[in-house]
Amino acid sequence: MVIPFVADVVIVRLREMRFSFDLVIMVIEEKDHANAVAVSNSQIIDVILNVAALVIMSTFFAIVRTLVPWADLSSWNPTQLKFISTDTSELHAYSVLDPASQQFCEVGHDLESPADEPESMEKLSRRSKFKDESKFTHVALAIKEDDKTLGAEEMKPMKYADKNKTVCRFFGTSRLYNCCKYFKTYSALAFALVLLPGLVVVLSSASSPLVAYSALNTTLNELFNHALQPSASDSITGGAWFGSFIDKSEKHTMFGNNTLYRRTTGFTGDLAFDVEINKEDPPNVLVIVVEAFRHHDSHYLVGDEDPSNLFKGSNITITPNFDKWAKRGIALRNFWSSWRTSRSLESLMFGQIPFDSAIKSGTTKGQLQTKLSGLPQLFNAKGYETFFTTGCLTNYDGWDLFLPAHGFDTVWSRNEMKKLAESNLGINQSDWDGPEHRGLNWGVHDDLGFQLLGDLMVNKTKEQKNRIAEREPKKPLFLNHYTISSHVDFKQRPKWYDEAEKPDFSALYDGEEYADNIKNYLEMRYFADLEMGKFLDRMDKAGILNDTIIVIAGDHGQGPEFGNDIPEDRDVSATRVAGAIIAENRLGDAAGMIIDDATEQYDILNTLADITGVPKGGFEQDGVGRSLKRKIKFGERIVYSNNPTRKMSVVRGHLRLRYERMTNYVLLHDADTDHDMKHDLLPDLTPAEREEWMRLRDKGRRINSYYRKRWRRKCLLAAEC
Repeated sequence: MVIPFVADVVIVRLREMRFSFDLVIMVIEEKDHANAVAVSNSQIIDVILNVAALVIMSTFFAIVRTLVPWADLSSWNPTQLKFISTDTSELHAYSVLDPASQQFCEVGHDLESPADEPESMEKLSRRSKFKDESKFTHVALAIKEDDKTLGAEEMKPMKYADKNKTVCRFFGTSRLYNCCKYFKTYSALAFALVLLPGLVVVLSSASSPLVAYSALNTTLNELFNHALQPSASDSITGGAWFGSFIDKSEKHTMFGNNTLYRRTTGFTGDLAFDVEINKEDPPNVLVIVVEAFRHHDSHYLVGDEDPSNLFKGSNITITPNFDKWAKRGIALRNFWSSWRTSRSLESLMFGQIPFDSAIKSGTTKGQLQTKLSGLPQLFNAKGYETFFTTGCLTNYDGWDLFLPAHGFDTVWSRNEMKKLAESNLGINQSDWDGPEHRGLNWGVHDDLGFQLLGDLMVNKTKEQKNRIAEREPKKPLFLNHYTISSHVDFKQRPKWYDEAEKPDFSALYDGEEYADNIKNYLEMRYFADLEMGKFLDRMDKAGILNDTIIVIAGDHGQGPEFGNDIPEDRDVSATRVAGAIIAENRLGDAAGMIIDDATEQYDILNTLADITGVPKGGFEQDGVGRSLKRKIKFGERIVYSNNPTRKMSVVRGHLRLRYERMTNYVLLHDADTDHDMKHDLLPDLTPAEREEWMRLRDKGRRINSYYRKRWRRKCLLAAEC
């Protein structure tokens, strides 16, 4: 019982999370990835000290239990409480006759019939040692007032009083005694197990969430199925509010009044940019999701002014290849995510605000009974072949079940990548974990991953040309690729890159508390960018880039400046990510555009649907994104970017409101000029302006509850839930 409490104390201090059995389940399910979790030496020492303290306490109580009888907790049975300390084996063994009053005073149960004869004390004493106390007979004792003691010779059988005679009860009749006894017992049980927990639940509900969380007993909370834990309201009834989450440029038909489930049939409105598409020769579509690629790794996205001094006055860029291609496409400089890789899959592929949990995600256990509709379904309906590739092992968080069950025809993960690298690229099995370090804990490094991705694109392009030559449908490719090398702890790298000359990034980490960690991160960010650049250059030379629409997005950001234990504490670094749309030779004058307004990962679904065209009859979805291809006035659009391990947020223009799910904590800052949230702008607002931000906060809570409820009930694509 103490273990959950101690675990909660440790996890709160080290990871700023609360203990739950869901966390234990997650650790068991993801045990194969345990060695890849970033744990510092100080955290290991803290855990060892707490475990040692727990062992010492347990040993102490075990010694006390052995030496002191009253410490035997096995005898503390609330259903057998003893309210009288007298030895009941003697007390219940006889009745007492008061000669003066001739009243029959009895203890124990009534005789079943007057014919029952009392037993001698000697015989009864012997038998009482072996018989159940609940089955007593009675021995009558004559008591003289002047006697100090009662000898055995003075004990004699007596006639039982008539039922109508006055009966004095030494401790009450047997029935009354038992009634009182069990009434007290069950009352104590009811109070301890029903009334007291109920009182705690009421008190918890009446308290502010901050107080309730601070006082939360995680052991009891798990026992009572999280009843003691404050939770956000799931009240989402009333259909009027749904319209505000569907952009006016989207033409659609709703399937119900209390749902986001709808059929999208097209898009309309003024264009922010256009992409030239031949419907007879549809382009391939590739979404590259780069591990931990934050916005301010790109000097191009931050800008030369660098209002938060993120580059410390230097002209360094960590991602020269991304910058190069973003300048030739559409750059997304105010692009937001919701932290953690699995959550990016929910947003990028299905246009959703991700399932709200610090432990689970929408992919956990594969969600085989949950129907979804997003980019894989959209492109399947358009006749595309759908592919998912990554160098990472996909048994993480149920991806190996989720991906093929939700629209991807083919999935390549670490195992497939290793086989292909060994057969096609001359990699030996010993190279993965040997001195060459071609692999890492999470999978296959990005140099090999991008090589194999390039081979796939080349081969598929050849197949498409052959089909076209034979006057068959092209069957273009929709492909989603996730990189992995820039995953924390940033130390694992191929031998060739470790020995290679690298740029000097010291201006960005000199004097920092975690200088070595920042250096490692920057070098692995540069490595991932280098390999992506090689891939894009190869596709360009092969002529494939002219036939492919590419989206580049960070799955989430990273905060190496705060160490690897809780990098998400640097909130904007963890959630504001890099993004770009590359459509080589298709953008016309729009090439080089920077979208400075707030955008989110969940906008990619409608953006690609608008760029490539909606299939005949439209497509189903339940997303909240908008098409970035359509023009909108700066600052009108709001996006929600939530980090379930920290806070929720709403972004409007460059302003970002950080808020809690339930408490009244709020902080408004300019994400451009105040990256690290040092200046709260709310006190300077007018009451009307503050009220507007609170309205946006409440909308964010409401849509968050909507998706949480729909995911839990497996009814995302349903009119009613």
